[in-house]
Amino acid sequence: MVPTKIRVAAWAMLIAQAGIIFTGGIVRLTGSGLGCSDWPKCTPDSLVATQEMGIHGAIEFGNRLLAVALALLGVAILCLLWRHRKERKDLFWLNIGLTAIVPVQAVVGGITVWTKLNPWVVAGHFVPSAIAVGVAAYFVRRTYDTGVRTEEKAPAPLPALGWTILGLTAAIVFFGVLTTGAGPHSGSTMSTRNGLDNVLITRAHALPVWLLVITTVVALVVSARKKWQPMVRPLQVLLVVEICQGLIGYVQYFLGVPIVLVAFHMIGLSATIAASVAVADSAYPRSTHADTDRPLPVVR
Repeated sequence: MVPTKIRVAAWAMLIAQAGIIFTGGIVRLTGSGLGCSDWPKCTPDSLVATQEMGIHGAIEFGNRLLAVALALLGVAILCLLWRHRKERKDLFWLNIGLTAIVPVQAVVGGITVWTKLNPWVVAGHFVPSAIAVGVAAYFVRRTYDTGVRTEEKAPAPLPALGWTILGLTAAIVFFGVLTTGAGPHSGSTMSTRNGLDNVLITRAHALPVWLLVITTVVALVVSARKKWQPMVRPLQVLLVVEICQGLIGYVQYFLGVPIVLVAFHMIGLSATIAASVAVADSAYPRSTHADTDRPLPVVR
């Protein structure tokens, strides 16, 4: 099985990827999107935020520092996995992908600054982070098995329901990004909005949410009736996350999207993505037994 230190590192990667989404949201919610007016430097004359730039500079530069920490974490996990790259190619390449996303995000982040937080560029900046959370959740799950598929398969229609849940989650992220671009929290007084009708796009965002809840309930009933236990717990977790996220979403809408609730909604979004990935993956079991393991020696 996978050494504990690698599993802990995988969890750290998932938390860090979700943390990037959260801190990026804080940058936008506090109007700190142009706290650093340039990229890759914070200003044309300074690599780091200065005291004169105030709290907005500190918040924006802090988000950039977290991205650097995320890259270093990816390199650290690469070192942990190096000796095991042949036995667990899946883990090795998943980490390579997660680490490679960081510089891509940095460049896109720089473009958002150069375009003065153009809402469409900001949307493009968010999508890779959402994907990274999903991949990181899958990475974590792979550290709890041997990477070897079993002959057992989830009964129909559970695999299809799992993929439907994942697709609806992607739709929610897409419409959520558009809703954000039409809303009041632009990240800076200098940035514009995407011009979409806020009420209509919010309703469009709510539709896949309701479809996701319905699909989750159906999948939970089917998995219980067909006694497919690997999917029951992930579905239960996802349903709880959906209910909490839905309540926050509706309350924040009727209260005029207060900053605190929007921040919690962003935490819930990462949880929804991770839980959806867990549901879809639970339809495809892998071995966790020693007699079918491809041994991964413990590094001491």
